[in-house]
Amino acid sequence: MKAQVQKGFTLIELMIVVAIIGILAAVAIPMYSDYTQRAKASTGLAALSSWKTAVAMCYQREGALDDCDAGSKGIPAAYTQGANAEDNINGLISVGVTDGLISAQLDANDAATNAKVDVVMVPSANTGANVNWVIGCSDYGTDGSDSRVDGCTMTDADATALLTPEVPA
Repeated sequence: MKAQVQKGFTLIELMIVVAIIGILAAVAIPMYSDYTQRAKASTGLAALSSWKTAVAMCYQREGALDDCDAGSKGIPAAYTQGANAEDNINGLISVGVTDGLISAQLDANDAATNAKVDVVMVPSANTGANVNWVIGCSDYGTDGSDSRVDGCTMTDADATALLTPEVPA
């Protein structure tokens, strides 16, 4: 009698392949979601460059950050995302400038709260006419301190983590 040759895969082999694909998907989907939020945050921070440049130029002209507000002294007007998609700035929901302090809401979600990310770009005058920027947070100044970043719930580590991709273990 002739031995029958097996054609195709057994049910066990197919189940193993499906399980492997499921495990890979379970790891890949959260990592991809994290990656897209970081990309949105990076895009939003990059979109703030025109406001940062204008504030730095205001500081160079005026010698101080006082009165470097949105819509005055060459600084772009405050921005709020509108219904017309053609006029919207990619990565930003809103931007405002007060005394050189740039407050923005990014079009990215915080992983812990799933709320939109609020950041504050805090200028600090350096030697000469240079301005250094620090990423602060939306509750800046609530502790009554003179420092622009003291009292923030967003630490430097949080700001770095917002833009630094995680390396899988």
